[in-house]
Parts: sequence; C-alpha cells; structure tokens
Amino acid sequence: MPASATVDDVSSLFKAQDLPPHLLAQTGGAWKLCGQGVFSWSVFKFYRIRLFSRTGHFEATQPHLLDLSYLRKLSAQQIITISLQEMQRLAAPTPAQLASWRSSLEAIVPDVGLGDRLLGWFVPGEGVHFFSAHAELGAILETAFASAFGAIWLDPKTQRPLLRQELLGLQGETA
Repeated sequence: MPASATVDDVSSLFKAQDLPPHLLAQTGGAWKLCGQGVFSWSVFKFYRIRLFSRTGHFEATQPHLLDLSYLRKLSAQQIITISLQEMQRLAAPTPAQLASWRSSLEAIVPDVGLGDRLLGWFVPGEGVHFFSAHAELGAILETAFASAFGAIWLDPKTQRPLLRQELLGLQGETA
C-alpha cells in the first residue's frame, strides 16, 4: 500500500478483498468500491449490490464489476425476464437482439437463493463475463449487450435512481 493511500482507499480495498478468488485471478484483482446499496421493491429486498472499478470512481469506458448478493430465492427465468424488460426499456434492442440475449442468458444465469452471488465483469469494447461465488458462468461478448445490461443499474433513466446514486458514490448529491 503506497504511503499516499487514504483511509477511503484502504477501506475500499478491504471491501474488495471478499470478491471471489477465481474472479480476482481472472480480472487482475485491483478493485476499489465505488458504492453499494440494496435493490428492493415494495417491502421486499431482493439483493445487495456493489459496484467496483479500478479507481473507485465509475467510468463506463473503463472495466467495472457489479456484485449482487441475493437476499431471497429467485428463478433464473425471473432474473432473465426482468433484466430483459429493463434492457428493452432503456436500450431499445431489436427483437433479434432480445431473442439472442435471452438465449445467452438462459445458458449462463442460474436459479439463486439466499446468500448466492452473481457478478458481472464489464469489459468495454468486449462484453460481460459472469461469475458465481464459486466459478465462471460464461460471457456475452457483445458491446450492445454490455451497455444495455449495465444500464439496468447505471443509466440515468434507471427505475432505481437512488440505488444508482448509491452505486456511484453520490449519496446526498443531486443527479
């Protein structure tokens, strides 16, 4: 740790250390927490989510990670359907893209339960690599998919603008 490291640098690195070792081995490991929050609907909490980047500040043109820790049981089909609905709302993909994305996600996304984790490693110009807490699940190497999928949480028009602010580390600021 360099002598010039701040307390925030140290605490965000400690939070990044609990990322799965297989993910850290593949992605290079030097991740800093940008922000975190909980995705909920009505009184139901679905997952905790954290956003990581190399600098601790999100830039869509730089690699980043989304880490979802589930707080309830969800089927793969529930996750995929809701994700595609949001991607369609935010990115307006063609019907052929939606069908391709559904097929790709069905081959990657598992059913989840309390405590399960799904992580996405976004590589600009390449796509998204998906991981569980224990293994790599697959990748969708299409930049339009990566942009649309990340938009679910990070686009200014997201359904959860307060969660977006938390992820971007903008709590207390106006978007």
